[in-house]
Amino acid sequence: MGNISGFQMMAVLSLWFLVGRSWCQESADTITAVYIVTLKQAATSHYYGELRMNSKGFKHGNSGSATTLETSRNISRRDANYSFYISRLHDSLLRKVLGGDRYLKLYSYHYLINGFAVLVTTQQAEKLSRRREVTNVVLDFSVRTATTHTPQFLGLPQGAWALEGGYESAGEGVVIGFIDTGIDPTHPSFSDDLSESPYPVPEHFSGICEVTRDFPSGSCNRKLIGARHFAASAITRGIFNASQDYASPFDGDGHGT
Repeated sequence: MGNISGFQMMAVLSLWFLVGRSWCQESADTITAVYIVTLKQAATSHYYGELRMNSKGFKHGNSGSATTLETSRNISRRDANYSFYISRLHDSLLRKVLGGDRYLKLYSYHYLINGFAVLVTTQQAEKLSRRREVTNVVLDFSVRTATTHTPQFLGLPQGAWALEGGYESAGEGVVIGFIDTGIDPTHPSFSDDLSESPYPVPEHFSGICEVTRDFPSGSCNRKLIGARHFAASAITRGIFNASQDYASPFDGDGHGT
């Protein structure tokens, strides 16, 4: 009798083991998350930088005479074409690797990195990571704001700013981009009529100024030359708080501003 009971117990344990394995396998096949996939091929900024280097001189024809000079306008046009090419490359890779599987590409990144954000299962992410075109696959994650005193934290007032003309003029004419909680275009700091040296928007700037209900047309100017929001991942993951954040470039808590 004891032997029979022991056998029955082993059978039950084995059954639970099989069920557990089946459940884990099913979870890997059904639970999705957002992953950032980076490719080995050069991003647009690298391609654009090479064109800028070429623009410093003339291209010569067979006769040796100067025939064509690369201008900022030509470079900007080619920059846009290359970015479009990279986006199509991402779509092609996803179709090739995942076939008829369900997935959702959220963003294509092509300026500073060549990659994309995609909602996939763990197994699909592993498939992508095994491709020779892929550098890495990283699970998307949330970060918290750390400080509102970044210049002091980086030592800029006594460092780079002092070396570049001081607080009043350091960095004038330089285009910068940053990722934060958003930006309030009504803040006086972003007015373009207060500077003694107004700068035009650079011809080669290819960014956009998104228009939403919270960020209406006219929010950008010659100082705040572009703004975009990237809330798709938070919305897809169910962590977007519409009572505090905006699905627009507008700043929800003032940190970015």
